[in-house]
Amino acid sequence: MRFSWIPREQKFFDMFDETTRIIVKAAQVFADLVDNFDHCDRRVRDLNELENQCDLQVEMILKALGRTFITPFDREDIHELATRLDDVLDDMEEAAYRLTAFRIDKPTPEAIKMVLIIQEACRHVQKAVNLCRGKLASEEIAIELREISRLENEADVVFRDAEADLFANPPADYATFIKWKEIYEWLENTVDACRNVAHVINEIVVKGS
Repeated sequence: MRFSWIPREQKFFDMFDETTRIIVKAAQVFADLVDNFDHCDRRVRDLNELENQCDLQVEMILKALGRTFITPFDREDIHELATRLDDVLDDMEEAAYRLTAFRIDKPTPEAIKMVLIIQEACRHVQKAVNLCRGKLASEEIAIELREISRLENEADVVFRDAEADLFANPPADYATFIKWKEIYEWLENTVDACRNVAHVINEIVVKGS
């Protein structure tokens, strides 16, 4: 007999939905930044503000966890999911900050590709988190998790190609080489953070099946 996790505390799902809404909005700001590469300081400030909002939302989840006796799924999974979602926006903000703080002339095609992958991955994260509300055993959530994994693999290819090109055709000055290496790494970290969210959700699905 399959046990179904029935959400007893809907507030957790509401807070998770708000957290992912902020993340998706931030991903759009990030995509606009690399696509237009204008008003960079303002766009990074907008991202920083969204990151602060995400921090507050995660703090609310963790505080609610401490005050709630019955939770919709395991307490450690709620804590882990909130923390991993926070990582996505933290890493995204770090990558965006470096694009402007390092005085980059313009994003490379590889950087743009990775940011678009991040944006798409964040949308699938949002859908997967939303589906935790009563649809853990659905094929829908499995599809979203597979898409996040596919995008992470795609980002790995872009990252490896970008890094290989950076070493094969290094910029004239070493400082630029270091700047781009660090930017690529933070972009990859952001996609990896989305994958980590997917891993937590998969654990929740397994336990709830």
